[in-house]
This record gives sequence, structure tokens and C-alpha cells, in this order.
Amino acid sequence: MEENNNLEDLQKAYEADQQRKASKEEELRDAKEYLELLLKEVEGKETEAAGLRESLAESREKIDQLTKGPKAKQRKLTRRVLFIMVIVELLCIIGLLSYFVFIKDDASEDTGEAVSAIEKSETETDEEKITLPEKKKYREDLQTLAPSLIAGNFKCSCETRDGLEYLVFTDDDISIGYKNEYYAEDVALRKCVFIEKNGRRYLFTADYDIMGDPLELIPVTTYIDNTRYLVFAGKPGTGSGIPSMLRLFDCEGFKLYESDHLEKKLLGLFDFEYTEVQAEDTSYVVLTAKTSKAEYRYRLESTEYDEIVYFERHIPDMYEDFTYEIGEDGIRWSTIVRLYDKYALGTLEGAFIPVGNEIGIAEGKYASFIQKEYADPEGMGLILPQEKVPDRYYPIIWETGQRFLVAINESLKMAPYDFSRLNTDDSNNFVYYDGDGQEISIRGIDVSKFQGNIDWKKVAASGVKFVIIRLGYRGMNEGTLEIDNYYRANIKGANANGIKVGVYFFSEAITTEEAVEEAEFVLNNIKGYDVSYPIVFDTEKVTTYDARANNLSMKERTDICIAFCDKIREAGYTPMIYANTRYMLTGIDLSRLEDIEKWFAVYSKDIKFPYEYGILQYSETGKIDGISGNVDLDIAFKDYSQK
Repeated sequence: MEENNNLEDLQKAYEADQQRKASKEEELRDAKEYLELLLKEVEGKETEAAGLRESLAESREKIDQLTKGPKAKQRKLTRRVLFIMVIVELLCIIGLLSYFVFIKDDASEDTGEAVSAIEKSETETDEEKITLPEKKKYREDLQTLAPSLIAGNFKCSCETRDGLEYLVFTDDDISIGYKNEYYAEDVALRKCVFIEKNGRRYLFTADYDIMGDPLELIPVTTYIDNTRYLVFAGKPGTGSGIPSMLRLFDCEGFKLYESDHLEKKLLGLFDFEYTEVQAEDTSYVVLTAKTSKAEYRYRLESTEYDEIVYFERHIPDMYEDFTYEIGEDGIRWSTIVRLYDKYALGTLEGAFIPVGNEIGIAEGKYASFIQKEYADPEGMGLILPQEKVPDRYYPIIWETGQRFLVAINESLKMAPYDFSRLNTDDSNNFVYYDGDGQEISIRGIDVSKFQGNIDWKKVAASGVKFVIIRLGYRGMNEGTLEIDNYYRANIKGANANGIKVGVYFFSEAITTEEAVEEAEFVLNNIKGYDVSYPIVFDTEKVTTYDARANNLSMKERTDICIAFCDKIREAGYTPMIYANTRYMLTGIDLSRLEDIEKWFAVYSKDIKFPYEYGILQYSETGKIDGISGNVDLDIAFKDYSQK
């Protein structure tokens, strides 16, 4: 057991000795590597390099011998190596000190030159003063003028920004400044506008005239989709001509929108096309103007077209009459679209709005001027361009979606009504008052088989004073005369409950002879009944069916109206013509029908029909007690029962 312990101790001593030996060998290798690094550092120094190489060579040989010799020689070599290392490091330090001495000498020379240059510069500065950039002003009186300017909510002042003078307008939390003072050499930024709000600042260049009326520089505030904008467009409020540069500034989003290509945007609303038409006995050119919503076709004589092409004026012009208005809820604009400085084609209107990063066009609506005979089949749906813009015109919408403007004939009798005195609060009972506030209109309805069975007692109790009952109609195909299935029940019920009665007949007559036949049919079927209100000739184009009278010309249809009404008047009754706006203006010739009463239909609170009429139909969706479903509502402006 004791022998085993001795062997373990010897084994541990041997292993420790081996570790010490390995450690010494590692130290010698490190020293060798370190000497080699030092050798490389001093190779450039020729004066010390030779001796250092010899010492290192000797040291390397002795190290090699000692690594193979006894431990005593290894310890002696270690002391010599350390001594050599110290010597080499001293030599390196001496070399570095010499290097720094040389640098210091060079730096001293450079510093001396720099000091001399500074002293020379100071001497020259004393002799010549530094020249600052030259400033100029547009107005010399701005300091005095600004406080006296007053415009709405804006306060005016003269203020300095970045060392330059500005004319500043302030409204609540936002300020707009126009540069009055500028650096003469700064050509690009001589005119600048800044907008400031809550510590934020936006700067842009603009061409403005500060020497003119400064109040014209104040932007107009407007709201688009409930967002506040500043509008920079020249004079506040209104303007004429397309703005050369229009700007909108979003006060919330702090973003500027601008556009200098509004002419192109306006032309972009149309697509124009010319087509030559050869007929048997004539030739002409059709100008087709297409918008996003409808198509308009104009007839031009070939000679006119030749002139247009010759003078290169085939693209319509819309700049001469362009006007705009900046209101509280946006910027509205309108213009006349002209062709070849000779013809007025129509009107164009819309709004300017911010789109993307610039200003765009919204709600672009075009309406074409048309002649009153436009609907005549002989016209083939072609518009004759007007050489003069009408003083007044009435808008109508065609069944195909086109918007038309019909010139108002000032020689006809005009409607004498002041519709500011028309009370439309109750959609089932419009009431018209005279200048003293007295009700002068008479409440009425019109009915046919489509209302079914009617409780006339309840109708009378609801306040209805008169009714126009459909007596009958002519068939749209064969042209037979038909009685309305509910006519007799309706006229008996109305007469029995004290409601004044008139009747109407839906005509499809295509000759004056047929018109007289229709009048006689009506007269025969009102015998025995109290008819004190007018007998009405209902003439209109059927848009949902190719009815037999659809292709009548304006002259033919007017002749038919006269034939029917003359027969009714001869019998002692009051004749009347019923039509909507479109047919009153383009279906019949009102200048030949002035002595006949009119019953006009328009379903709107905004009533602008210009010509005289006696009864107004203002709704087709009325509700009256005693009638299930919808019923047409009317008011009469005079009592026809009083002969």
C-alpha cells in the first residue's frame, strides 16, 4: 500500500516537471517570435540594423543549443535574451523620439507660415471691409402701409423672416407672407410666399404683384369635403379667364396643390370627331362631341367646315368666356364652348378639387344649345350650332342622358308667378300666396285607372278641391279610341262629393282629322256630368314604346293640338294642353298655342319654367286619404269653374 503511494507521488512530480518544461519552451517560443517582430520593425533603420541582426543571430544559435542542453544553460540564455530585448526596445524608443523631433520641426515651420498668413489676413481685413449681399425692396412704404390694410378676418403687418421683409396676412392660427425684400443676386427666390401654422412653415415661389393692390394677395378660404383650403388665384372671390396658376393649400394636411395645365384638363372632358356625310342632294359634316355621359352631334355645312380646317380652328375653344367663383364650399367655374369664333355649342361647368398632387376637375357638366325643332325626325338628331348665345335659356334632360339648353322666346307670355311665395313645406300640399299672404292656389289631383277604386268622400275631406280625370285614350298601335275603365266611377264620385272636375284624353292622333275625332269622343262621354274645369289634350312622346305618333314633326303635332282644342272650345268648354318641360319646349310650337291654357308638369321645388300656365303638376308620388298608392298632385292658380 505504501509502495503504491510512493509511485503516485513520483508520477505526479514527473507530470509537474513536464508541465514546467512545456511552459518554459512556450516562453522561449514567444520570445523568439517577439525578437522576430522587433527585427522587422528596425530593418528600415540601416545604422542599427546590422548590429541588431548579428545579436539576434547569435541569440538564435544559443537558444537552439540551449533547447537541447542542460537546464542551467537555459536559465543563463533567458537572462541574455531579456537583456537583448531591453536593448532593442531602447533603440526603438530612440528612433521614435528622433522621428517626432523631425515632425515637430516641420510643424513649427508650417505653424509659422500659418501665423504669418493670419497676421497678413488681419492686416488686409483692417484695410478692406467684407461686402454683404445687396438687398432690394419692391415697396419702400410697406412699413407704413401694412397696418392700414383691412380685409375681413385678416390682419396685415410688415414682418422680418430670415433677415428679409415680408408682407404678412394673419387669420386666426395661420399666416401668409409675401416677400417684399430680396437679395439682388438671388434671382430664383426673389418672390416667395410662406404659410405658417402652429410652428410649421411651408415655402413656395409664386409670381405676384406686391406693387398693386396688396389686398388682392389675400388668399380666399374655402371648404372642400369639410377640409379648409386657402385658394391662391389672383383677385379674391371671383375671376375671369382660366387662371394661369391656381393653387390650393390644405390647412390641415399642410400640403400645396397647384396646376398650370387647366386648359388641357378642360379639353380632356371631350372627344371631338368630324365625319363627312354624302347624301343624294346634299353633303355636310357632322361634329361629334363625346363626354363621359353623353354624345352630341352637330351639323356643319361643308363650306363652314372647310373654313374651320383652313384656319386650323377645328378644336373648340372654351377660354374666352371662362369664369370662376370661390365660395365657402369650393371653387365653381363655367364657360361657353365655342367653335371657330362663330358658333356657340353649349355651356360647360364644374368645380376645381385637389386630386393626387395637383388640381383636378370634378362635376364637369356639359349642356348643348339646341334649336326648338331639334326633336323633329327630319333633323335626324343633329344640332344646328347657334351663332349667338341666348340671353336666357331653359335646361332640359333628354331620355338619352343629353343635357340641352333651349332659348327662351321673349315674345311669348311669361309666367307671372313669384315662386318665393310658393310654400313647399308639405310635399303633399304646395300652397301659393299673393303679396298679402292670402292663399290663392287651389288644391287638386289627377287620376286614372291606375289609382283603382277611390273613396271620394275621404278625398274631399282631405282638402282636394278639383280633379282632372282620364276619360280615355287612343291605342298606340291600331289607334282605336278607348274609355278609361274607372272614368265613370271617378266622375260620379267626384261630382257627388263636391269636387270640381276636368277630364283629359291621352292622344295618339297622327292627323288633324283624328284629333277632331278624339275631341268628339270626349264631348260625347262627358254628357250628363258636371265638367267645370278644362278638357285637356295630353300629347307626349312615348319613350318606352314605338307609338304611332312618336315621329310627328313639331308642326304636325301643333296642328293636331289646335284641331282638338278648337273643337272643345266650340262646344263651350275650356281647352287645355298638358306636357312636361321637354315636350312643351321641343314637341309643340308654343308661339302658335298662346290662346290655349297650359297644364305644366315638373317634379321639383325649384320651378323655373318661363311661360304662362294655369295648372302645375308637381308630384307623381303624392299621398291622399281615400286613395291607395301614389297619386299625381296639382295646384291651379285660378278657379276654372268661374267662367
